[in-house]
Amino acid sequence: MDQFSTQSLSFNSTNFTCTTPLLWTKEATEDRRARLIACSVAVFTHTAFWLQLLFCPSVRQKSMQWIYAYLVTDILLLMRFFFIYIVRITATECEPTKLWFYFVCYVEATVDNYLNVLEVYMLLALNICRYIQIAYNKNVYQLHKKLLLVTHITMYVSTAFSFIIQFSVKWARLDIKFQDSCQVTYTNIYIQVFNIITAFALPILLNVVVIYMSARHVRLTSTLQRATHVSAREKYNRSLVIQFLIFYIIWVALWSPNVILFQIAGGGTLTATFRLLNFIEIALDPLIIAALDVRFWQAWQKFGQYVRVEIVKRGSTAGRIGPTTTRVNVVSFKTVQQQTTNI
Repeated sequence: MDQFSTQSLSFNSTNFTCTTPLLWTKEATEDRRARLIACSVAVFTHTAFWLQLLFCPSVRQKSMQWIYAYLVTDILLLMRFFFIYIVRITATECEPTKLWFYFVCYVEATVDNYLNVLEVYMLLALNICRYIQIAYNKNVYQLHKKLLLVTHITMYVSTAFSFIIQFSVKWARLDIKFQDSCQVTYTNIYIQVFNIITAFALPILLNVVVIYMSARHVRLTSTLQRATHVSAREKYNRSLVIQFLIFYIIWVALWSPNVILFQIAGGGTLTATFRLLNFIEIALDPLIIAALDVRFWQAWQKFGQYVRVEIVKRGSTAGRIGPTTTRVNVVSFKTVQQQTTNI
């Protein structure tokens, strides 16, 4: 794991110069300014979304666990970015410890890809659960709680295990550019093909198949019931398919370029542009999910009604004349004086 493609660490030298290997150059900082803006906007959108979850119990449902797990990975991606950004603009040590240096580099190089791979499989799991709900009218979240828990754990552990194996057998290594970036590079084409298949092609293909199966079931059911009437359940199932399809198209368009180029290039201007698209997608995620899911619309409507009622109450209370706290035998005197003053 101690191999670098550009240059090796050497903190001890007869002619000592302060290299500050973790500190970004001015150019490197400027290159990430657009990503900083996108991540700052994402913090605002995600904060608004999670406040809604805090104040609206109606959206706290087990059936939304994959959506919330997905949004948690978004938050972890934002935390990873701000951690690296803060460290890279404040790390003025000439000789940081080897442990700290490698920790920062591995977080910068691997955590981003790890979380992005998790997201594609989370959306696949969400899509499969919705298909079972649509086709078989079964509540997976009530009937298979243990299976869902095992799926969560397997997903997180197996993805991390894949990264560890690739570094352990030297299929992947760190590409360290002092005062710029730490990236992952792969030593042969086979592991690149494997990663593209497992991290992109396979889950995307499975998602397309499941979406097609869900849409086909909804279309066949609607055709059979057209002679009579379309039930509320069928309308809800159709909305689920349309919602996920819209979200998935936007998500793939903004997410996939970063993942594919990460496996092929591992750096460069084009990768920076695609990572910016990835952070824009993170900023849009809460807005898209809230806009497409009727449960969030209903929660916002209830919250809006509550705010309007409170404003009306406060306005009517402010317009009233408060009761006096003076003695009874002088009340009539104050009333007459108040009328005279108003005239």
